[in-house]
Amino acid sequence: MKVMPRTVTLILVLTLTAGLLAGCGSQKTATSGEKPVIKIGYLPITHSLPLVVADARHKSDFNNFRLELVKFGSWPDLTEALNSGQIQGAITMLELALASKAKGIPVEVVLLSHKNGDVLVAAPPIKDVKDLKGKRVAIPHRLSGHNILLYKALQQAGLAYSDVQEVEMAPPEMAAALARGEVAAYVVAEPFGAQAVVAGTGRVLKRAQDIIPGWECCGLVINQQLVRENPAAVQELVGSLVDTGHYIMSDRRTAIEMARPYIPVARETLEQSLQWIDYSDLMPTTEGLARIEQYLKEIPWDGQPGRLLPGGEIKLEELVDDRFARQAILPTPKN
Repeated sequence: MKVMPRTVTLILVLTLTAGLLAGCGSQKTATSGEKPVIKIGYLPITHSLPLVVADARHKSDFNNFRLELVKFGSWPDLTEALNSGQIQGAITMLELALASKAKGIPVEVVLLSHKNGDVLVAAPPIKDVKDLKGKRVAIPHRLSGHNILLYKALQQAGLAYSDVQEVEMAPPEMAAALARGEVAAYVVAEPFGAQAVVAGTGRVLKRAQDIIPGWECCGLVINQQLVRENPAAVQELVGSLVDTGHYIMSDRRTAIEMARPYIPVARETLEQSLQWIDYSDLMPTTEGLARIEQYLKEIPWDGQPGRLLPGGEIKLEELVDDRFARQAILPTPKN
């Protein structure tokens, strides 16, 4: 057998090695050139509609990132995922964002997800908020805008918060609990209020805007690390949600069809829900958060005000970051 000279062998080895290294380098470059994945959590409710419709419309069109939606079944699970960094953002209750900030969690509210859109639903015999005295009323979470709405509705009717028995209950269970007579009323995110109304087992006592005009309760909350490291992605996401909010308001029927794979309820229920909600003005404000903070501190949970939001002062100017929303709503310059 003919033996290859050592010099030729060495050249071949070096050539093969260089080729392998070049291949590895090109693979790494391709990998590093991929769009980063941004995970945004949500609950299947109409408060998340701009997010899910934006995903349906633009999922593969984002320039600065790839959007991955993560569905949760409860606010505590979503909050834990956001606070621990398992997801980079979420459509969540502003009350929970306040509580997270009070604990030192680095989050920012960059956009509202809606205004209004909650209802106080009662059994048909209940004709007025005053009729709830001595009755059981369900809320989804003590740290929720729905608890605030209950507190203010009772106050406006001349009742004390202690005049009803508040019950924390999972939203999907509320309509059935009302139909069985286990609660006299409930206040919750949509579409769970509309479920009882459409079924004929409940009636609307008050809409959120009847209790607190321009009611704000949910928004897009982002981890500060994402804001710091990829502001272009945050801007693109915020811009998409602002645009989608206007799209929903202009073509609700199509938006509902887009949303149904994410929010699996009857079309009639979603249509009813969207009669109570507004997606056209999603600008977050420190004033709105300050109002929520004050109400949470006023509610006498377990008979004692201040228990829902203990701790020192929350610097709202560090929690609310409206620069992305402001940029998103700027009018397009005319050529």
